[in-house]
Amino acid sequence: MKGLARRHLVVLLACALLMLVALPRIIGGLKADEAPFRAPAPGLLLVARPHRVSGLFDQTVVLLLETGGERTWGLVLNRARPRPAEVPTTGVDRWGGPVHPEHRITLARGDTVPAQARRVFEDLSWYEGTREPGASGGTSLTFAGMAAWGPGQLEEELAQGAWWLVEGSTRAVFTAPEASWAEHAARRL
Repeated sequence: MKGLARRHLVVLLACALLMLVALPRIIGGLKADEAPFRAPAPGLLLVARPHRVSGLFDQTVVLLLETGGERTWGLVLNRARPRPAEVPTTGVDRWGGPVHPEHRITLARGDTVPAQARRVFEDLSWYEGTREPGASGGTSLTFAGMAAWGPGQLEEELAQGAWWLVEGSTRAVFTAPEASWAEHAARRL
């Protein structure tokens, strides 16, 4: 019995030593894989981390359009409507967020955009109002409402790990709404 107890003790000590040596290296490796803090900026995407944001933003992808100071806002890219049972408003392609649902913002590809449009990417601009007459849904999307944060609120949510902050692209804007969050989240889980 003494021999068996001694072997168990030796195995237990070996496991403890292994944990003391290996665990800090594992944790260090995981931290090295984390992206360094990045400040929110126009053109970046906020990807909601599972179970870290409010219900309205669960499984959302938000394109930031303006950041800093008193005004940080963007558009939820992957909601066809605020609630599944609601019918989309005429002339609106997607729900941009819970704030100002009467407000319309259009994202348009290419160079055929109104003079007041602001660039997001080289091939994508945004402007207030609905899609230009004759523009197709393949080249522009009109959103009802927006997602907005008060001063310092988004930075606090980022520090708490509520969002992944990733590079945006025109392709991400025009990805099918039902696939957008899953595509981004799968790369990070």
